[in-house]
Amino acid sequence: MSIQDDPKIIFIDSEFTGEHAYTTLVSLGVVTLDGQEFYVTLNDYDKNQVTDWLTENVLVGIDRSKSVDGKTAYQLLHAFLSDYSDGHPLYVVSCGLLQDYLLMLELYKYSEPNRKYFHALHCLPEYLNHYAAIDLNTLFRVCNIDPSVNREEFSASEASLKRHNALDDAKIVRGCFLKLLNEPAIQNLLQGLLR
Repeated sequence: MSIQDDPKIIFIDSEFTGEHAYTTLVSLGVVTLDGQEFYVTLNDYDKNQVTDWLTENVLVGIDRSKSVDGKTAYQLLHAFLSDYSDGHPLYVVSCGLLQDYLLMLELYKYSEPNRKYFHALHCLPEYLNHYAAIDLNTLFRVCNIDPSVNREEFSASEASLKRHNALDDAKIVRGCFLKLLNEPAIQNLLQGLLR
């Protein structure tokens, strides 16, 4: 794969209320392969799950006056991704071990609010409903690079980017991906992913 092939790849990161099955989304950042950006912060995350760490590292950097509820976040995200996809499937590279991806998909429960249960297989738009997501940790491992590498340094990201800001972290994921494109081991994996 080369960048000239113009695949529709997005890079995502999210911040959420904890590392557990009942976590709730606080913010989502998306950066496209060509550098378009989407960022949303939510105001309906579970306040009972807020930890001191979340307050000190994430919430302190969020302008709560611009935060929206999950339904509005879904509408904004869907409009952005639908426009970017232009009828093509999107390929998702998430920051972590796909928790970011699952939380992003969870917003699509608002696409059919009267549906009793959300099920990604039945509730996702065509641009996402094709199992083409991978996480940055796996990409590093495929290239025999320790996933705990300093990603800011690896991607040569701007010093002004803020850690634990979902949009800035998504930019770092994109930067790492672009650098990993030079690794021979990643080509076969990407060819399979981008089918």
